[in-house]
Amino acid sequence: MKLLAVFLAVVAMFGAVAATREEAAKDPVVAAYQELIAKDLRLATIGYHLAKGSADYCRNKWRNPGWVLHDERQYPDLALARHAFIFRKPVSVAALVPGGPAEAARVKVGDGLVGTKEALIWYGGEPLRHNPTVARLDMVRGGLQEVLAQSGPISYLLETGRSATEGQNFDRVTLDPPAICKSDFWVDTRAKRDAGADGERVRVTSGLIDYVADDDELAAVVAHEMAHNLLDHRPRIEATKSGKSKVIKATEAEADRLSVWLMANAGYDPEAAISFWQRYGKATGLGIFSAPTHYRWQARVAMLREEIERMAALPARNGRRDPPLLAMHRAAQ
Repeated sequence: MKLLAVFLAVVAMFGAVAATREEAAKDPVVAAYQELIAKDLRLATIGYHLAKGSADYCRNKWRNPGWVLHDERQYPDLALARHAFIFRKPVSVAALVPGGPAEAARVKVGDGLVGTKEALIWYGGEPLRHNPTVARLDMVRGGLQEVLAQSGPISYLLETGRSATEGQNFDRVTLDPPAICKSDFWVDTRAKRDAGADGERVRVTSGLIDYVADDDELAAVVAHEMAHNLLDHRPRIEATKSGKSKVIKATEAEADRLSVWLMANAGYDPEAAISFWQRYGKATGLGIFSAPTHYRWQARVAMLREEIERMAALPARNGRRDPPLLAMHRAAQ
């Protein structure tokens, strides 16, 4: 599980649970939980802007509410999780992308997910023993995406501060997020500097988030991984019977080339991709990628420069340009 291993180590490091609410509020585990959600929000916000910026050009799309969800069960220490966050339901809103659809719909941090009228979330009773898991959270996310796959607005039920004040069990919220490029985002809590994509999700480690110089550099990392998802690289690689290393290397080049277009369309500086690879490459040699499936950092920088020059030579429409690789992907449908 993506959160379990590191949080178990954190709990072991910092010792027993604080005895009182005041002590719990100062507990370093609480701070670690809150720091994780802050990173989740930073990653989700950058990812949302990248996905929205090129939405007109992506073949692979979905509707993203622009929120970060979490489950009480994902945290090793349930009591401290409840001190760190508001959980009006076991699965609740941890953070909101500023200006995103959920924020526009008046969703608040701490609002608890109940579901739609036709598909309520069944939480079951409180387990006798707390076993950290993200299985329920993944189930809720999957069900939500099935609902959002329908066109038009959906009426979603949340337990909110407003509903509690008004003596109701829930508050009905209308969600109607636009379709944007398809990718979900999550923080891998390991300290190792790494990132990856699985066809739908973009994963970035906590260590790499700490390493990047600014949001533009983080956008470069996220855009590269998102490009793999948007171009369906995973099924392409899995379908390859021989010469797989060569195919992987080709997909890495495509992801580099597309990344700077995604960045520019979202308002991030594509030059940050160059600054990141120069700095990281000089410090680590081959970096988080290694031959024969990846280019050396000098070759990547040269490729990125060429792509940025190519992009700048094309006219923009409302500040955006149709990336050639996405145009080819749409045409191949």
